[in-house]
Amino acid sequence: MKIAVIGAGGIAEKAYFPLLLKWPGVELTSLYSRTQATLDKVAAKWGIENTTTDLKAVLDTRPQAAFVVSSNTSHFDICKLLLENSVDVFVEKPLATSSAQAEELARLADNHRCVMAVAFNRRFALLYRQAQEIFGGRAVQTALFQKHRPVSPHVNLFNQYLDDTIHQIDLMRFYCGELQALSTHYTLQDGRLTGAVSTARTAGGGLVTLVNSLQAGAWQESVDLHGEGFSLHVDAFRELRVKYDDHEEVYGTDRAGKWVPELRERGFEGQVAHFLDCVQTRQTPLVNAWEAVKTQKLMEDLVLASGDPLSSPENDWDKIDRWGEKP
Repeated sequence: MKIAVIGAGGIAEKAYFPLLLKWPGVELTSLYSRTQATLDKVAAKWGIENTTTDLKAVLDTRPQAAFVVSSNTSHFDICKLLLENSVDVFVEKPLATSSAQAEELARLADNHRCVMAVAFNRRFALLYRQAQEIFGGRAVQTALFQKHRPVSPHVNLFNQYLDDTIHQIDLMRFYCGELQALSTHYTLQDGRLTGAVSTARTAGGGLVTLVNSLQAGAWQESVDLHGEGFSLHVDAFRELRVKYDDHEEVYGTDRAGKWVPELRERGFEGQVAHFLDCVQTRQTPLVNAWEAVKTQKLMEDLVLASGDPLSSPENDWDKIDRWGEKP
Protein backbone atom coordinates (compact mmCIF):
# COMPACT_ATOMS: atom_id res chain seq x y z
CA MET A 1 0.00 0.00 0.00
CA LYS A 2 1.40 3.39 -1.01
CA ILE A 3 1.09 6.06 1.66
CA ALA A 4 2.13 9.68 2.14
CA VAL A 5 2.90 11.44 5.41
CA ILE A 6 2.00 15.11 5.74
CA GLY A 7 3.99 16.74 8.52
CA ALA A 8 7.43 16.04 9.93
CA GLY A 9 7.24 17.41 13.47
CA GLY A 10 7.60 15.82 16.89
CA ILE A 11 4.48 13.66 16.75
CA ALA A 12 5.49 12.22 13.37
CA GLU A 13 8.92 11.28 14.69
CA LYS A 14 7.80 9.86 18.02
CA ALA A 15 4.57 8.09 17.08
CA TYR A 16 4.30 7.47 13.34
CA PHE A 17 7.68 7.03 11.65
CA PRO A 18 8.66 4.21 14.06
CA LEU A 19 5.51 2.33 13.00
CA LEU A 20 4.96 3.21 9.34
CA LEU A 21 8.54 2.82 8.14
CA LYS A 22 8.55 -0.79 9.37
CA TRP A 23 4.95 -1.73 8.62
CA PRO A 24 4.68 -4.83 6.37
CA GLY A 25 3.26 -4.04 2.96
CA VAL A 26 3.42 -0.25 3.40
CA GLU A 27 5.53 1.97 1.13
CA LEU A 28 6.11 5.62 2.03
CA THR A 29 6.01 7.35 -1.35
CA SER A 30 6.20 10.94 -0.11
CA LEU A 31 6.91 12.98 3.03
CA TYR A 32 5.68 16.57 3.02
CA SER A 33 6.69 19.53 5.17
CA ARG A 34 6.39 23.27 4.59
CA THR A 35 10.10 23.80 5.27
CA GLN A 36 13.01 22.23 3.41
CA ALA A 37 15.29 22.41 6.45
CA THR A 38 12.89 20.23 8.43
CA LEU A 39 12.67 17.74 5.58
CA ASP A 40 16.45 17.55 5.22
CA LYS A 41 16.95 16.87 8.93
CA VAL A 42 14.16 14.31 9.25
CA ALA A 43 14.98 12.54 5.98
CA ALA A 44 18.60 12.10 7.02
CA LYS A 45 17.62 10.77 10.44
CA TRP A 46 15.04 8.27 9.21
CA GLY A 47 16.47 7.39 5.80
CA ILE A 48 13.49 8.78 3.88
CA GLU A 49 14.21 9.43 0.20
CA ASN A 50 11.07 10.99 -1.27
CA THR A 51 10.39 14.38 0.32
CA THR A 52 8.69 17.54 -0.91
CA THR A 53 7.43 20.98 0.10
CA ASP A 54 4.75 20.82 -2.63
CA LEU A 55 1.41 19.16 -1.83
CA LYS A 56 0.72 18.65 -5.54
CA ALA A 57 3.89 16.59 -5.74
CA VAL A 58 2.47 14.38 -2.99
CA LEU A 59 -0.59 13.71 -5.13
CA ASP A 60 1.62 12.93 -8.12
CA THR A 61 2.97 9.88 -6.24
CA ARG A 62 -0.60 8.50 -6.21
CA PRO A 63 -0.81 7.40 -2.57
CA GLN A 64 -3.77 5.26 -1.58
CA ALA A 65 -3.75 6.78 1.89
CA ALA A 66 -2.20 9.74 3.69
CA PHE A 67 -1.32 10.33 7.33
CA VAL A 68 -1.87 14.00 8.18
CA VAL A 69 0.19 14.84 11.27
CA SER A 70 0.76 18.53 10.59
CA SER A 71 -0.30 21.54 12.68
CA ASN A 72 -3.93 21.75 13.83
CA THR A 73 -4.73 24.79 11.71
CA SER A 74 -3.50 23.08 8.53
CA HIS A 75 -5.74 20.01 8.85
CA PHE A 76 -8.78 21.38 7.06
CA ASP A 77 -7.09 22.57 3.86
CA ILE A 78 -4.80 19.55 3.58
CA CYS A 79 -7.52 16.98 4.27
CA LYS A 80 -9.87 18.75 1.86
CA LEU A 81 -7.29 18.53 -0.93
CA LEU A 82 -6.61 14.86 -0.26
CA LEU A 83 -10.28 13.87 -0.08
CA GLU A 84 -11.11 15.78 -3.26
CA ASN A 85 -8.45 13.64 -4.93
CA SER A 86 -9.93 10.41 -3.48
CA VAL A 87 -7.08 9.73 -1.06
CA ASP A 88 -8.02 7.92 2.17
CA VAL A 89 -7.04 10.01 5.19
CA PHE A 90 -5.82 9.37 8.72
CA VAL A 91 -5.55 12.70 10.53
CA GLU A 92 -4.27 13.60 13.98
CA LYS A 93 -6.82 15.12 16.31
CA PRO A 94 -8.48 17.55 16.12
CA LEU A 95 -10.08 16.90 12.75
CA ALA A 96 -10.32 20.68 12.24
CA THR A 97 -10.40 23.83 14.34
CA SER A 98 -14.21 24.06 14.23
CA SER A 99 -17.07 21.58 14.11
CA ALA A 100 -18.35 23.29 10.94
CA GLN A 101 -15.07 22.52 9.15
CA ALA A 102 -15.07 19.02 10.63
CA GLU A 103 -18.57 18.39 9.24
CA GLU A 104 -17.47 19.60 5.81
CA LEU A 105 -14.59 17.12 5.81
CA ALA A 106 -16.89 14.31 6.96
CA ARG A 107 -19.27 15.04 4.07
CA LEU A 108 -16.36 15.17 1.62
CA ALA A 109 -15.16 11.77 2.80
CA ASP A 110 -18.64 10.35 2.26
CA ASN A 111 -19.08 11.97 -1.15
CA HIS A 112 -15.73 10.70 -2.41
CA ARG A 113 -16.16 7.32 -0.71
CA CYS A 114 -12.93 7.79 1.20
CA VAL A 115 -11.94 6.06 4.41
CA MET A 116 -11.27 8.75 7.01
CA ALA A 117 -10.08 8.17 10.58
CA VAL A 118 -9.16 10.60 13.34
CA ALA A 119 -6.37 9.83 15.81
CA PHE A 120 -8.07 9.44 19.16
CA ASN A 121 -5.46 6.91 20.25
CA ARG A 122 -6.93 6.44 23.75
CA ARG A 123 -9.74 4.36 22.25
CA PHE A 124 -7.07 1.87 21.17
CA ALA A 125 -4.88 2.05 24.30
CA LEU A 126 -4.79 -1.41 25.87
CA LEU A 127 -6.13 -0.64 29.33
CA TYR A 128 -8.68 1.91 28.14
CA ARG A 129 -10.10 -0.68 25.74
CA GLN A 130 -10.10 -3.35 28.43
CA ALA A 131 -11.90 -0.97 30.78
CA GLN A 132 -14.59 -0.34 28.17
CA GLU A 133 -15.05 -4.07 27.61
CA ILE A 134 -15.36 -4.71 31.36
CA PHE A 135 -17.70 -1.80 32.14
CA GLY A 136 -19.62 -1.94 28.85
CA GLY A 137 -23.39 -2.28 29.12
CA ARG A 138 -23.58 -0.77 32.60
CA ALA A 139 -25.19 2.62 33.14
CA VAL A 140 -22.74 5.29 34.31
CA GLN A 141 -23.98 6.95 37.52
CA THR A 142 -20.91 9.13 38.01
CA ALA A 143 -17.66 9.40 36.08
CA LEU A 144 -14.47 11.41 36.54
CA PHE A 145 -12.00 12.12 33.73
CA GLN A 146 -8.71 13.80 34.67
CA LYS A 147 -5.77 15.15 32.66
CA HIS A 148 -3.00 17.08 34.40
CA ARG A 149 0.29 18.65 33.33
CA PRO A 150 2.98 20.50 35.30
CA VAL A 151 3.08 23.42 32.85
CA SER A 152 0.48 25.63 31.19
CA PRO A 153 0.93 25.48 27.40
CA HIS A 154 -2.13 27.42 26.24
CA VAL A 155 -3.44 30.96 26.58
CA ASN A 156 -7.14 30.11 26.86
CA LEU A 157 -9.71 27.38 27.40
CA PHE A 158 -10.57 26.87 23.73
CA ASN A 159 -6.96 26.20 22.76
CA GLN A 160 -6.45 23.77 25.63
CA TYR A 161 -9.66 21.83 25.08
CA LEU A 162 -9.22 21.65 21.29
CA ASP A 163 -5.52 20.77 21.27
CA ASP A 164 -5.12 18.51 24.31
CA THR A 165 -8.14 17.92 26.55
CA ILE A 166 -10.16 16.76 23.53
CA HIS A 167 -8.68 13.31 24.21
CA GLN A 168 -10.54 13.17 27.53
CA ILE A 169 -13.67 14.64 25.96
CA ASP A 170 -13.60 11.85 23.39
CA LEU A 171 -13.15 9.29 26.18
CA MET A 172 -16.20 10.76 27.92
CA ARG A 173 -18.26 9.82 24.85
CA PHE A 174 -16.46 6.49 24.48
CA TYR A 175 -17.48 5.37 27.97
CA CYS A 176 -20.65 7.36 28.66
CA GLY A 177 -22.35 7.83 25.29
CA GLU A 178 -23.73 11.13 24.05
CA LEU A 179 -23.59 13.89 26.66
CA GLN A 180 -25.22 17.21 27.45
CA ALA A 181 -22.74 19.90 28.52
CA LEU A 182 -23.75 21.49 31.84
CA SER A 183 -21.01 23.81 33.08
CA THR A 184 -17.36 24.82 32.78
CA HIS A 185 -15.21 26.96 35.07
CA TYR A 186 -11.53 27.79 34.65
CA THR A 187 -8.63 29.78 36.10
CA LEU A 188 -5.95 31.93 34.44
CA GLN A 189 -2.59 33.17 35.68
CA ASP A 190 -0.15 35.46 33.87
CA GLY A 191 -2.06 35.08 30.62
CA ARG A 192 -2.13 31.27 30.71
CA LEU A 193 -4.85 28.77 31.49
CA THR A 194 -4.02 27.03 34.77
CA GLY A 195 -7.01 24.76 35.25
CA ALA A 196 -10.56 23.91 34.24
CA VAL A 197 -13.49 21.83 35.47
CA SER A 198 -16.42 20.82 33.25
CA THR A 199 -19.56 18.82 33.96
CA ALA A 200 -21.95 16.96 31.67
CA ARG A 201 -24.99 14.69 31.92
CA THR A 202 -25.52 11.28 30.29
CA ALA A 203 -28.72 10.32 28.49
CA GLY A 204 -29.63 8.23 31.54
CA GLY A 205 -29.10 11.08 33.99
CA GLY A 206 -25.58 10.19 35.12
CA LEU A 207 -23.11 12.94 35.97
CA VAL A 208 -19.69 13.28 34.35
CA THR A 209 -16.88 15.54 35.56
CA LEU A 210 -13.77 16.59 33.62
CA VAL A 211 -10.83 18.04 35.58
CA ASN A 212 -7.77 19.63 33.96
CA SER A 213 -4.89 21.01 36.07
CA LEU A 214 -1.94 22.75 34.45
CA GLN A 215 -0.03 23.28 37.68
CA ALA A 216 0.26 19.63 38.67
CA GLY A 217 3.28 17.88 40.15
CA ALA A 218 3.62 15.63 37.10
CA TRP A 219 1.85 14.45 33.93
CA GLN A 220 -1.20 12.46 35.03
CA GLU A 221 -4.25 10.99 33.33
CA SER A 222 -7.03 8.83 34.75
CA VAL A 223 -10.64 7.69 34.38
CA ASP A 224 -13.08 6.65 37.13
CA LEU A 225 -16.43 5.05 36.32
CA HIS A 226 -19.14 4.11 38.84
CA GLY A 227 -22.56 2.54 38.40
CA GLU A 228 -24.73 -0.49 39.11
CA GLY A 229 -22.58 -1.59 42.06
CA PHE A 230 -19.43 -1.51 39.95
CA SER A 231 -16.37 0.78 40.10
CA LEU A 232 -13.45 1.06 37.72
CA HIS A 233 -10.26 3.16 37.77
CA VAL A 234 -7.73 3.53 34.95
CA ASP A 235 -4.36 5.10 35.75
CA ALA A 236 -3.15 5.78 32.23
CA PHE A 237 -1.53 3.94 30.75
CA ARG A 238 -0.36 1.50 33.37
CA GLU A 239 -3.03 0.15 35.69
CA LEU A 240 -6.71 -0.79 35.72
CA ARG A 241 -8.55 -1.52 38.97
CA VAL A 242 -12.05 -2.99 39.08
CA LYS A 243 -14.13 -3.23 42.27
CA TYR A 244 -17.48 -4.92 42.90
CA ASP A 245 -19.05 -6.86 45.81
CA ASP A 246 -15.96 -6.13 47.99
CA HIS A 247 -13.86 -7.81 45.31
CA GLU A 248 -10.93 -6.14 43.52
CA GLU A 249 -9.20 -7.07 40.27
CA VAL A 250 -6.00 -5.40 39.08
CA TYR A 251 -4.73 -5.37 35.49
CA GLY A 252 -1.82 -3.55 33.96
CA THR A 253 1.33 -3.64 31.92
CA ASP A 254 3.45 -2.90 34.97
CA ARG A 255 2.62 -6.31 36.40
CA ALA A 256 5.44 -8.86 36.34
CA GLY A 257 6.16 -10.20 32.86
CA LYS A 258 3.73 -7.80 31.19
CA TRP A 259 6.06 -5.39 29.37
CA VAL A 260 4.43 -3.92 26.26
CA PRO A 261 5.95 -1.51 23.68
CA GLU A 262 4.88 2.05 24.49
CA LEU A 263 3.26 2.78 21.13
CA ARG A 264 1.12 -0.34 21.51
CA GLU A 265 0.29 0.42 25.13
CA ARG A 266 -0.82 3.96 24.26
CA GLY A 267 -2.94 2.91 21.31
CA PHE A 268 -0.89 4.31 18.42
CA GLU A 269 -0.10 0.92 16.96
CA GLY A 270 -3.72 -0.20 17.28
CA GLN A 271 -5.18 2.84 15.58
CA VAL A 272 -2.73 2.60 12.66
CA ALA A 273 -3.47 -1.11 12.22
CA HIS A 274 -7.22 -0.43 12.31
CA PHE A 275 -6.99 2.34 9.72
CA LEU A 276 -4.83 0.35 7.31
CA ASP A 277 -7.23 -2.58 7.62
CA CYS A 278 -10.18 -0.28 6.87
CA VAL A 279 -8.39 1.06 3.79
CA GLN A 280 -8.07 -2.48 2.47
CA THR A 281 -11.54 -3.73 3.45
CA ARG A 282 -13.37 -0.40 2.85
CA GLN A 283 -15.02 -0.65 6.25
CA THR A 284 -15.87 2.45 8.29
CA PRO A 285 -13.27 3.16 11.01
CA LEU A 286 -14.38 3.09 14.65
CA VAL A 287 -13.21 6.68 15.03
CA ASN A 288 -14.43 7.99 11.70
CA ALA A 289 -14.94 11.61 10.73
CA TRP A 290 -18.54 11.73 11.99
CA GLU A 291 -17.45 10.37 15.38
CA ALA A 292 -14.85 13.14 15.53
CA VAL A 293 -17.53 15.70 14.67
CA LYS A 294 -19.59 14.58 17.68
CA THR A 295 -16.58 14.86 19.98
CA GLN A 296 -15.74 18.28 18.58
CA LYS A 297 -19.30 19.51 19.10
CA LEU A 298 -19.23 18.36 22.73
CA MET A 299 -15.89 20.13 23.18
CA GLU A 300 -17.39 23.33 21.79
CA ASP A 301 -20.46 23.02 24.02
CA LEU A 302 -18.21 22.68 27.08
CA VAL A 303 -16.23 25.78 26.08
CA LEU A 304 -19.43 27.76 25.46
CA ALA A 305 -20.69 26.70 28.89
CA SER A 306 -17.83 28.74 30.36
CA GLY A 307 -18.97 31.89 28.56
CA ASP A 308 -15.84 31.92 26.38
CA PRO A 309 -15.88 32.19 22.56
CA LEU A 310 -14.85 29.34 20.27
CA SER A 311 -11.58 30.97 19.24
CA SER A 312 -8.09 31.90 20.33
CA PRO A 313 -7.50 35.48 21.51
CA GLU A 314 -7.63 37.61 18.34
CA ASN A 315 -7.88 34.28 16.46
CA ASP A 316 -4.17 33.74 16.96
CA TRP A 317 -3.44 30.04 17.46
CA ASP A 318 -0.67 29.51 19.99
CA LYS A 319 1.65 26.94 18.48
CA ILE A 320 2.67 24.30 20.99
CA ASP A 321 4.77 21.18 20.44
CA ARG A 322 4.04 19.08 23.51
CA TRP A 323 5.95 16.08 22.26
CA GLY A 324 8.87 16.74 24.53
CA GLU A 325 6.54 15.42 27.24
CA LYS A 326 3.95 12.67 26.76
CA PRO A 327 2.18 11.55 23.58
